[in-house]
Amino acid sequence: MFKLKHYRSSIPKAARERVTATFVSGPQKYKAEYVLNGKVVGIRHFHETGELAFEQPLKNGLLHGTVYRSDEPGKLTSAEPYRNGLPHGIAKQWSEDGKLIGTYSMKHGTGVDLWWSRYEQDRPPHLTEVRHLHEGKRHGVEWWLNEDHSLWQEHHFWNNHAHGIERMWNLHGRLRRGYPRYWVNDVRVTKRQYIRACANDPSLPPFREKDNRPHRRFPPEIKARLS
Repeated sequence: MFKLKHYRSSIPKAARERVTATFVSGPQKYKAEYVLNGKVVGIRHFHETGELAFEQPLKNGLLHGTVYRSDEPGKLTSAEPYRNGLPHGIAKQWSEDGKLIGTYSMKHGTGVDLWWSRYEQDRPPHLTEVRHLHEGKRHGVEWWLNEDHSLWQEHHFWNNHAHGIERMWNLHGRLRRGYPRYWVNDVRVTKRQYIRACANDPSLPPFREKDNRPHRRFPPEIKARLS
């Protein structure tokens, strides 16, 4: 088994490995399924070195157990627990040198999914993605952050549908050409149509001119993760 710190596989040891894909460059396995009592109970992807790259434990076809991601051979990037297909429990992310850089908690697919990145090795990791979920679906605002905590993307969702205002900014903090974009239940509409829809749909975030700037007053639970 893989010698990875913090790694505790949820795939049963008795499961039989069935290689389903190999690397184009050679015979090394790229993907394998794990079968127990005739059912697939897990899937793994591998680096060309043979080390684990990605692991998904399954129960009745749904994610169940801890999903592991390893961007570099021999180093865990993240561990995210699932229960019956929904993220459930405390997810963790580590830096390249094995230090814990962030955690977040989900309850039956509901909570705030967070992701940290490091753009340069000599700089500390910083929060780059904030995604609100409800019962496993994107629900609420989604932010993509720059290192200085300004935004470069903002999306709104309702029950997994684009539902709200979509914005993207360039490196100078100006809105990209064609933004904002306006969405109502996955249908792109004009600004006038959107404002009219807002009058009858409280789930739509209202248009405010100041929100076209790439700065937000984050809620306390997000603000605490920015330091």
